[in-house]
Amino acid sequence: MEQRRIIKHGPVVLATQEDGSIDPAGPSTQGLFLADTRYLSRLRVKLNDLPPVFMGSSEEILFEAAYLLTNPDLSGIPARAVGILWHNKIVSGVVHIDIRVVNWSLHKVKLDLSIEVDSDFYDSFEARGVVRLKRGELFPPKADDHCVELRYQGLDRVTRTTKIASETPISRWEEHTMHFALDLGGGAEELVALTVTPHEEAAPDVDLGAEPSVESVSAPEWFQESTTLTTDNSLAETILHRSIDDLQVLLTEYLGHYVPDAGLPRFAVPFGRDSIITGMQTLVWNPHLARNVLYFLAETQGKTDNPWNYEQPGKIMHEMHTGELARLKEIPFGLFYGSVDSTPLFLVLAAEYIRWTKDLKLYQDLKANFDAAWQWIDDYGDLDHSGYVQYKAHTPPRMSSAALTVGLYNQGWKDSANAVVYSTGEIVTKQPIALAEVQGDLFRALHLWAELYDTMPAPHGNPACADTCRKRAAALKESFNAEFWMPDKQYYAMALDGDHHWVDSITSNPAECLWSRLIDDEHAEAVAKMVVSPAMFSSWGIRTMANTEKAYNPFSYHNGSVWPFENSIILSGLKKYGRLNEAATLLDAMLDASLYFENRRWPEVYTGVSRERAGVLARQPDACSPQAWSAGAIFLILQTLLGVAPQAFSRRIHITPALPNSITELRADDINILGSYVSLRLVRQGKDILLDIRDNPDDLDIVVHPASPTHRHDDSVAD
Repeated sequence: MEQRRIIKHGPVVLATQEDGSIDPAGPSTQGLFLADTRYLSRLRVKLNDLPPVFMGSSEEILFEAAYLLTNPDLSGIPARAVGILWHNKIVSGVVHIDIRVVNWSLHKVKLDLSIEVDSDFYDSFEARGVVRLKRGELFPPKADDHCVELRYQGLDRVTRTTKIASETPISRWEEHTMHFALDLGGGAEELVALTVTPHEEAAPDVDLGAEPSVESVSAPEWFQESTTLTTDNSLAETILHRSIDDLQVLLTEYLGHYVPDAGLPRFAVPFGRDSIITGMQTLVWNPHLARNVLYFLAETQGKTDNPWNYEQPGKIMHEMHTGELARLKEIPFGLFYGSVDSTPLFLVLAAEYIRWTKDLKLYQDLKANFDAAWQWIDDYGDLDHSGYVQYKAHTPPRMSSAALTVGLYNQGWKDSANAVVYSTGEIVTKQPIALAEVQGDLFRALHLWAELYDTMPAPHGNPACADTCRKRAAALKESFNAEFWMPDKQYYAMALDGDHHWVDSITSNPAECLWSRLIDDEHAEAVAKMVVSPAMFSSWGIRTMANTEKAYNPFSYHNGSVWPFENSIILSGLKKYGRLNEAATLLDAMLDASLYFENRRWPEVYTGVSRERAGVLARQPDACSPQAWSAGAIFLILQTLLGVAPQAFSRRIHITPALPNSITELRADDINILGSYVSLRLVRQGKDILLDIRDNPDDLDIVVHPASPTHRHDDSVAD
């Protein structure tokens, strides 16, 4: 599969083909984007009116991409006599394009270097297929010897311009093409340096809203205050370093908070669910990320009841866009709230973060937001008063781009219109729908907040609320295990439909409930066996749907593909139930999968075809890479192996260590936990795991537990 080249700094994204070009007839995700607007839709380089020959490219360096090309056989110039060393870099909202042409022949050459440029100024939703009845005014390009300006006046009364400045004089401008006359002696070279500046300017009375900051630094100060994680497994090390870089690239400043955009190139915007899960995955690495996510989501929390964008009081947003279509309300995705799980997950992240850091200031600052989230669960989440968090869509399922104008039919993380299906292959239309993993999110939130209410110092603690949370969690666990368990299949239903009938497809959703510990101990073994069975296990991870189901398609988005983030959550859950062999099998599969991807980067999603059937692994064609919760997966995996869990508002850390055969040593230096810093080292010697407490300056109480199915301990403090 052709490699895309995607670089990002703040809200500016440059996505090209692997040869550096942007093809207006190519995928919608190609182009130079500032937030939700495409500022370049064409970029092509030619020598003497012929495309150069592509040799190689890379985006390995942060914020930069490099391309190597040469000439085809030209009149009087033999093939491969000339080299094009092309380098793109984004700095503070400006794209620097350096094209160095080198004559490696012994003879003088004359070349016409031409660079085609154009912009359609499409909103990202237009690029994805939304058809507009009316657009703003696209002006003819303006050009002089050193600058080309492209301009569009939107219907939202925002003027968007792309300025392409050149240090080298432009010898000729015609048909959207800059021409540069190059006269190179043998061994000589010449640099054509361009700066491309996307800019928007609103009319004086137009509010641009929550526009991301273009002047963002490469990383906030807290980014450097991270745990140093190292292992003796070279694959895990490579994935880890790539993931750190990817998280730095994805961070964007919104409303004064640094939040990871969901993924590139399609979703360079904040998503509530994705940000929350990334924050949870990375607590052991850097809890500041979770803190920024919580403050940002609190500021964008729902305030009114608005069916247009699915907003409800207390609800946490699904995604946020700031482009022309969102501003004009031609789409409901400006601030869109169509996810059923973002609100309970917000409460989970808050509790996980607070017990990890003892950050009472955040609790005080956001207490009203937490209360509003609980109120949403009671008033809006439980639609039929069954105790489950459910969703009901406003529109029928649509598989076309028309869905982008009305919202989402399915509102769990598997939000494709055909993602929730019975074993017959029929799409579930009886609503409200209660997804298995969403009940796990609610259970986890109740369980963690019971601990917080019990342990927070006066006057913040609330024993009555703690007791209510515990009783509610117990009731939820009892009803879930009674109503979702399918005895004939020895597995849980993906969901309950509006009649409380099983959505009986075998999918990965219930396996996520291992992480939340909603699953009864007596059924944990059956779930563990199912997810590593040939039906669910693809050789490279756990599929979203079993290959025995009628709706199974390994090339689909949600019905048979493999998602690294979900696999990291299931792996964590397997370990919590002491299913160490299954967890190790999954980890080895994920490490193996990384070999098929450039820079060992796990993409958003890859195909579910097994090694035996296909012999090769590939990402889905439209998968984001990098993607935030795929980058976060390795951190959750390493945290799971360390088994570190703080006891809320105490001086005690619980550790349940485990190492698979593929990792002999794991170190974590300067873990920011309970207001202190702790350094740990795990070493496997045969069947034994040795724990070395390398540094514990504040003499925190460290309690070690064995990781086994037979040893049970308090869920909230030893996972």
